[in-house]
Amino acid sequence: MVEEEKNDKKESNGYERAIKYMGVFGGTQSFAILLGIVKTKFAAKLLGASGLGMIAMYNRTLQMLSDFTNLSLSFSAVRQIAEAHEEGNSAKLHHWIKVLRSWAFLTAVAGVLLSIALYPFLGEWVFEGNDYYTSRFLLLSPVVGFMAVIGCELAILKGVHSLYKVAKYTLWTSLGGVAVSVPFYFVMGIAGIFPSIFLTSLLQMVVLLCYSVPLYPYRIAPFSRKILRDGLGMVKFGIGYIFAAIMGSGSMWLVCRMLLDIGSNSVVGFFSTGYFLMNLLPGILFAAIDSDFYPRLSATNKDVANTNRLVNEQAEVQLLIQAPMLLAYSLALPLLVPLFYDAELAIAVPMTQVAMFGMLVRTMTFPMSYLPLSHGDSKIYMIQEGIYDLLFALFVVAGYKIAGLLGVGAAMAAAFVLDWVVVYLFARNKYSFRFASGIYACFALQALIFVIMMVAMRVYESGWGYWCCGLACVLLSSLLSLYFLSKRMSYVGRLLNRIKRVLRW
Repeated sequence: MVEEEKNDKKESNGYERAIKYMGVFGGTQSFAILLGIVKTKFAAKLLGASGLGMIAMYNRTLQMLSDFTNLSLSFSAVRQIAEAHEEGNSAKLHHWIKVLRSWAFLTAVAGVLLSIALYPFLGEWVFEGNDYYTSRFLLLSPVVGFMAVIGCELAILKGVHSLYKVAKYTLWTSLGGVAVSVPFYFVMGIAGIFPSIFLTSLLQMVVLLCYSVPLYPYRIAPFSRKILRDGLGMVKFGIGYIFAAIMGSGSMWLVCRMLLDIGSNSVVGFFSTGYFLMNLLPGILFAAIDSDFYPRLSATNKDVANTNRLVNEQAEVQLLIQAPMLLAYSLALPLLVPLFYDAELAIAVPMTQVAMFGMLVRTMTFPMSYLPLSHGDSKIYMIQEGIYDLLFALFVVAGYKIAGLLGVGAAMAAAFVLDWVVVYLFARNKYSFRFASGIYACFALQALIFVIMMVAMRVYESGWGYWCCGLACVLLSSLLSLYFLSKRMSYVGRLLNRIKRVLRW
């Protein structure tokens, strides 16, 4: 950890740090997704569709119980730990870590007990009263406790900026998940699902404790009144975050329900596929925001000038890095969907391509949306999320009625644009945030290229025209990003100068 901090201090340029950690966490996230695909392929081959469905039902049920009992401490505690770490107050830092671990211990016990208490009802609801599967779910109840500990230890590592340890944890547990699960699937078939889920979760917890406990020895006082009282602020903030997540899930459920009423099961399937594809690449690239940016923003939330600088740097880096990648991803979707999914789902590609403009806008919105979280303003965060969820549901349904699936894509993009307006108004009035003047010009140029490419894709749906126009837009966007990055980062400028010399030669 000390070595990591020294390296961070050497990075005088915030743009370089943002790009470095985007690469670190984007790379590990991509690796984890790739291993997840490998694991799913083995499961499909060895267990069949019923086995995949069983894995999904167990994991979703365990996740639901975890979300209900862990009070989102893994997210809300990062702010307190990051602040104490930034102050350099060792006693305060160890106190907050003890508070977090004590509350996490209680939520872990509560999660296990709730799983045991509810397993007959969950067995009837989820597994239709099948005694075999219901009893196995009872044996998996400790997994809910493991998940509470995992969330707690991750919050500690993020709060103290031990980010390489977080990345290593992701890599090792992704590999371990495949190494543990596949042999059980091969030897035991569907019966191997239960030990694989249990051992994978146990492995994740043990690996994480091996990284965090040497830094901060494991001490808890779960029955101390002072410890419990000090943690109430984190709990209240976490509950607000849970409500925001519930609103998001409710919005998606409402959209699917209404699309089913006015369309069909196929329409819901195409929408779900398009929504997943739209979020896949940005989700990988946004991984660094949660792990690196949010703890840094939380640590400096009382300094308006520094907060503005951090958000501007993060937004500009996300925009410049993601714009050409989003364009290339959109262009390649007609090839990727039949390759990794079913060719029938290619119907969702035009919708996804149009909706990707919203992801470009989200590069500006996402860093701003962390301002309420870094200040502990859960109410503001819930209001922002609630407005977006409402806009999203209304726009998507209206878009489908007006122009079918293509209208859904345009509606999602429009919802992201209005979300940017709402989040910016809150950030400007509540936290005195201002975008740097140069970022508007950069966004306008990238957005113009994006619109040109979207129009070209509708005119040339395939063939040479499609690929020539698309590749030209990707190249132009890449050159534009390199130009702006060269003005912010010295090594990009040096790289461009070398390229110019080679071309002249």
